[in-house]
Amino acid sequence: MRFGRVLVEGEMLGLGRQFPAIGPRCVKGIELNAYAAELARITIWIGEIQWMVQNGYGAKKNPILHPLDQIEHRDALLNDDGSEAVWPQADVVIGNPPFLGGSRVLGELGKNYTDALRKIYEGRVPGGADLVCYWFEKASSFLADGVACLGGFVSTNSIRGGKNREVLKRLGDVAVIFDAWSDEEWVNEGAAVRVSLVCFSRKTSNNDFRVTLDGSEVYGIYSDLTAADGFSSVDLTKAKSLKQNLNVSFKGVAKDGPFDVPSSVACGWLLQPNANGRSNSEVLKPRVNGKDFAGRGDGGWVIDFGANMPVIDASFYELPFQYVEKHVRPLREKSNDRQRR
Repeated sequence: MRFGRVLVEGEMLGLGRQFPAIGPRCVKGIELNAYAAELARITIWIGEIQWMVQNGYGAKKNPILHPLDQIEHRDALLNDDGSEAVWPQADVVIGNPPFLGGSRVLGELGKNYTDALRKIYEGRVPGGADLVCYWFEKASSFLADGVACLGGFVSTNSIRGGKNREVLKRLGDVAVIFDAWSDEEWVNEGAAVRVSLVCFSRKTSNNDFRVTLDGSEVYGIYSDLTAADGFSSVDLTKAKSLKQNLNVSFKGVAKDGPFDVPSSVACGWLLQPNANGRSNSEVLKPRVNGKDFAGRGDGGWVIDFGANMPVIDASFYELPFQYVEKHVRPLREKSNDRQRR
């Protein structure tokens, strides 16, 4: 709309009717899915036609549409030979990278791809980081090299902590996060997830703009997407581990499979008899975490046969055992981790 206003004001100043010099070919893109790549091209074509008609130019003719080969159908991170993919030069980099947690990368993308990915980005993206972190790293390099000046991504909200946050720290060396939403609802492939939206600008001598976090103006934004007020706020990302706390805590239970059972199902199982005369409550446990204690969780139950129960004994807890056989065992059998199998 701003470009249209410039053309109108130019005409009012006597410059004559100007044809738009900026068009769809200024939009570049990379998409791994062939259908999605073609859909992106069609969306840009439709947008161009709508803009032309709405601003009094009418649809172009001869030809109506120009090829949009700059919307590339390929991997955004690795080339076929395992080398790092090069992004097309652009002033602004935006995107909605795939949501894939670090613990699922190996299983979803395969060992060869994962090994090549981690080797190429070693020292830049921590091993085990969520897949989205690689897009932030690529954007950081773009800004550091002076190629792009602005960027923004939709990310899993886990970008704020752990290994993932390291890429936001690196981003902070070359850019300013000027707008972010730390924890928002999102729908991904039909599933409700929580996301962070992060917008950033290359650091310059005149970075003078409004900084907002979750819709409110703040002094600055830390790499964990919390607000800096410039006076009393504490940057918790710089906190150090206390030596006094070594060997006194445990990382918690890692299920490594869909052992979770909805409360409605679990309550039904607790009433069912077993051939061994024992209750399913011995292997069906309520599971809580920090969100439940803070009042934001939904509770739940988990199947736990312990570490040493023989398979024959576990099978007597019929309904929980059948559930694990159907939902967990097939995944474990495909695992690359020998102990997990």
